[in-house]
Amino acid sequence: DLERAIAALPPNARTVFVLHDVEGFRHDEIAERMHLAPGTVRAHLHRARQLLMRMLNR
Repeated sequence: DLERAIAALPPNARTVFVLHDVEGFRHDEIAERMHLAPGTVRAHLHRARQLLMRMLNR
């Protein structure tokens, strides 16, 4: 299920996914909060979404 798939994500990818797609934070807000570059935040979000799609389509 979705909650189990989110819990299985790598920590940074999970945090970025939850902050962006669940809580509605912008990339720049997440970057500042996590002390990451905005591009890194986008990469984590992309990876999280890809992994979730794979896990949920098994």
